[in-house]
Amino acid sequence: MHHLFAKLWDRHKNPWSWFMRPLFGVVLFYGAWMQSWPVLLLGGMGLATSWCWFPKPKVVHPWVERFIEREKPFVTPPWTVAKVGALAAVLLLMIVSLAAFWQRSLKLGLILMILGGLAKSVWSLRIAGRAGLFAAAFGVFWAALAAVLYFKVE
Repeated sequence: MHHLFAKLWDRHKNPWSWFMRPLFGVVLFYGAWMQSWPVLLLGGMGLATSWCWFPKPKVVHPWVERFIEREKPFVTPPWTVAKVGALAAVLLLMIVSLAAFWQRSLKLGLILMILGGLAKSVWSLRIAGRAGLFAAAFGVFWAALAAVLYFKVE
């Protein structure tokens, strides 16, 4: 089992897996907005599995390697109270965000997306320093996109 996880983890170093997860987040939130269980399931399955869809890249940039290796201890055993609490906080944010979109509270959903994107950015920089800049940029991008939508709705 450890060997399989190691092979899948190597696939996570492919930048395409990084690009796909936010897109599946959009699918997930759209499914909540449309109150469509099939679209919600598609988004959820995509989020849960897209990290290992793409082949291990032939060349892994050193900053990608550093970031992924810094991320790994946070999502693998041993499970500590702090790690479980952090994962529970992410899950809670996701559930509350989905509930906001399900209830058609666009502004609240967008605010939660902004908070989530910024939290991801801060976390990426905190755990990996400069190696987390690309991941942090993703969080800032999604937060900025949600902010633009928020102010267009207002």
